Amino acid sequence: MPETIPVDFAERLRAGDFKLFELIFNTYWEELYAYATKVTGSEDDAQDIVQDLFTSIWERREQLELHTHIRYYLFSAVRKQILRKFRDDGLKEKHLEKFITHSELRAELTLNVIINKDILNQLQQDLQQLPEKERQVFEWYHFDELSIREIAMMRGTAEQTIRNQLGSAYKKARPLLNRLLMLL
Repeated sequence: MPETIPVDFAERLRAGDFKLFELIFNTYWEELYAYATKVTGSEDDAQDIVQDLFTSIWERREQLELHTHIRYYLFSAVRKQILRKFRDDGLKEKHLEKFITHSELRAELTLNVIINKDILNQLQQDLQQLPEKERQVFEWYHFDELSIREIAMMRGTAEQTIRNQLGSAYKKARPLLNRLLMLL
């Protein structure tokens, strides 16, 4: 039976626990690599992205602050690196649709990803252009990190209705997301 990652993993990583780092690497590397390969379409790029992520985590371990589950953190970090790769390669438009399509692990725009207050303010203004229900579902899903099931329960509606509203919001928000990618 594989070892489980302890609850105090962030503190132990900050203290330089390399065995724990290896455990996290061995637990998530393959899944992160498969996801990055699927989205980028390149095994080499995927390997670079995942290796860079783990190198960065180890180098920044003393400043590492995690307020979420390690799996969520790692996949969010890989998504961010993939977006940077697409931007840097000048392939944003071509890959944005691919990225959203393959975002089974949520391609959310969380507040902690949007560092610059001006960008956040612009995004909030742009989101006001969406119809009220779609905007609210988008914000709950991405900013409040609620699941589709949770949103459906709050709204008293079917999960498929929420998926449809979210899909419609993505289509309408694509120009907004493209503009945001240019600023990241």
